[in-house]
Amino acid sequence: MGTATTFELHNLASKHRRALLTGVAALALALPAHAQAQDKTTRRVQQETPLERIVVTSTRGAKKVLDVPQSISVITREEITDHNVRDIQDLVRHEPGVSVNRTTSITNPWGQLNSFTIRGMGGNRVLLTVDGSRVQESITDGSRDFFDMSNFKSVEIVRGPNSVLWGADALGGAVMFQTLDPSDLLVDPTKPWAVEVRTGYDSLDNSWRKQVTAAYDFGDIEILGSYGQVSSSEAELSKARADGGIWGCTRLTIGCDRLFPADTDVDNALAKVVWTPDAQHTFKLTGELFGRDTRVLQLYDMSASTTGIPSTTAYVNDPYVRDLEMSRKRISLEHDWQVGAVWLDSVNWNLSWSPQKRETDSRQRRVYSNRIQLHDQYRNYSEDFFEADIQMKSSFDLGSTHHTLTYGFDGDRTKGDYAGINTTYNSLTGTTTTAINQGFSFPRVDTERADFYLEDSIAFLDGQLTVNPGVRLAHYSIDPTGDASYPGLPGFRPQKQENTELLKRVGAIYKFDDTYSAYASYGEGFKMPTSAQLFQSSVDLFTGSSLVPNPDLKPESVDSYEIGFRGELDRGYFTVATFYADYTNFIRGFQPITVTGPGGVPVVGYTSNNVEDVALWGIEFGGEYEVLDDTTASANITWTKGRQRTSAGAATTAFDGATPLTAVLGLKHELPDYGLQFEVFGTFAAGRTQNSDPADYLVPGYAVFDAYAKWTPRENVELTAGIENIFDRRYFPNTLTGYDRVAASVATANVNPLELQTAPGRVFKIGATVRF
Repeated sequence: MGTATTFELHNLASKHRRALLTGVAALALALPAHAQAQDKTTRRVQQETPLERIVVTSTRGAKKVLDVPQSISVITREEITDHNVRDIQDLVRHEPGVSVNRTTSITNPWGQLNSFTIRGMGGNRVLLTVDGSRVQESITDGSRDFFDMSNFKSVEIVRGPNSVLWGADALGGAVMFQTLDPSDLLVDPTKPWAVEVRTGYDSLDNSWRKQVTAAYDFGDIEILGSYGQVSSSEAELSKARADGGIWGCTRLTIGCDRLFPADTDVDNALAKVVWTPDAQHTFKLTGELFGRDTRVLQLYDMSASTTGIPSTTAYVNDPYVRDLEMSRKRISLEHDWQVGAVWLDSVNWNLSWSPQKRETDSRQRRVYSNRIQLHDQYRNYSEDFFEADIQMKSSFDLGSTHHTLTYGFDGDRTKGDYAGINTTYNSLTGTTTTAINQGFSFPRVDTERADFYLEDSIAFLDGQLTVNPGVRLAHYSIDPTGDASYPGLPGFRPQKQENTELLKRVGAIYKFDDTYSAYASYGEGFKMPTSAQLFQSSVDLFTGSSLVPNPDLKPESVDSYEIGFRGELDRGYFTVATFYADYTNFIRGFQPITVTGPGGVPVVGYTSNNVEDVALWGIEFGGEYEVLDDTTASANITWTKGRQRTSAGAATTAFDGATPLTAVLGLKHELPDYGLQFEVFGTFAAGRTQNSDPADYLVPGYAVFDAYAKWTPRENVELTAGIENIFDRRYFPNTLTGYDRVAASVATANVNPLELQTAPGRVFKIGATVRF
């Protein structure tokens, strides 16, 4: 696909989006109300306040957010819709202390979002689940963005380890997505069916979203079906500089302010059947399908040429087309049984199967004077999960105390596989050469997690004091020995790794009265090294540089402490917390070592190693208050600091994961008589003052403002619009680290430009929802 063709497609798509969005808006206004025009008193925008929000997944039971002795945020479906949330980075835009970064290196040219970072911990140290089922881990050239926002009714963000009730490996926290149920649409008691049509447009990547969801109530059986599609191009970083900014830029075919031209299509489908034969039993069968296909034209390599003697060794590159496919499938069966026995309240079990993969396919065409060579590169990393979860609850009185036990088994067996294949075709000779185990390769691995957990919620003083002690016996096994064909590096033969740990957690909440309460918690976490960290190996045939496995890596662990104070007021709430987390055997990747290259010459290689110690501490504040009728002010503030010690006796240095002081202040005003709602947010971020590397570029502070509006002209119609970065401010996120003040080389400046980390400029959003 040529450059001109790519941009023609983008322009044509943009015209169609504008026309279609205009048509949808006109249709929405023209549609008759499904019911009679509502009374003015019922036209008020109904939105759940943070005080009323319930966490379900992270606590394995319904609890109010402010009744949990830990910092948890809940993002509702209404917020996702009102703000026309585009992706996981957009999801946490107003959640200081939680971030998602974008990969822009030429080795990963698709402009992917990576994973969540919570309180400075990111990547695989954050547990990601959908309806309790795990999401694939990332590898060196990977991503964990297997999500589309359309079918989620809530997202719970747990700050800090939550290792007793869920995975022991959630060292930094957890992000838990919950999909829609039929009951979320079947809210009108006068009819047994419901249909919802959504559409939306976002100017950052010219994305156009289309979604249809329907539900039907047959009595004791309810069903839901949903399908959504998103078409988009590459993100347009309007405030990035083509000249490369402080790094400079010598790219010839594309400026350092632009991601490579891309076309992306996302398909997302959800189906559910809920059978409730009686008041005690509920069965839920869920099928889910997510797929994202991104096609990139890597212009950096186009027209690159070499000269050589003889002349037949010289070549010119044609366009480099690269394709990325990410998919996540899931089938799960859940049974909830309200037993009601003296010793057992309820049993909930869940079985799920979820194959997931990240697959890339690239073709580069090189033109020589006497031949054409085609270089194909194929990479595929997959994880197939089979998971089983059994949860039981029992409650009883013991003396003057009331106990609620939550206990059970949480385990999975995961088959992980990495395929790296390079193929070269020579038109002169007609031969095809194939090489396997290329890239960041490692053997096929069977991973088993088998955990037993128990938590007791003990109510003292008629519920004024609640204490939640808990334990989790976590067993982890990583077995690469089934892949006898994997060659590995000489002297390194993958061996089975396993470990068992007993993790402890305790939390307590004391209610001084109906308004104020205090809480404290202590938690532990434990995470085995990943398969890639243990076994990944490769050799550069030209330089001799190696990626060396480290089978001696130790499991990471954390001890986390948190205390907080909360208030539930008549017109609002507040919560303030301080935390301290001490990580030991923290694993770092791509650490330089000396290896033997061609001819016995020492060259630089890379491996993973354990850091002696990482400590993080900080303060968080959140609150909301109705300052006037229909007008609410909100504030979310975070500040974290960190240090690391790379080896015993070494000096401590700053830990780059820490987030400087950041505040998100909001103001929401409703006009219920007109069905209108307006929101304004200001993000005020301090700059970075210290990184672990003194040569790092230190991001300065900034202030950015966003505005959103929602209009409900009819009971069954919602129109939304938003402007992010209203004043078109140029800035880098204050979570950005790892970029030098001066580029290490011209090649570095061109292959991974600093300017591509610039935050988006002014972004426009619009959306419409029609319910039948």
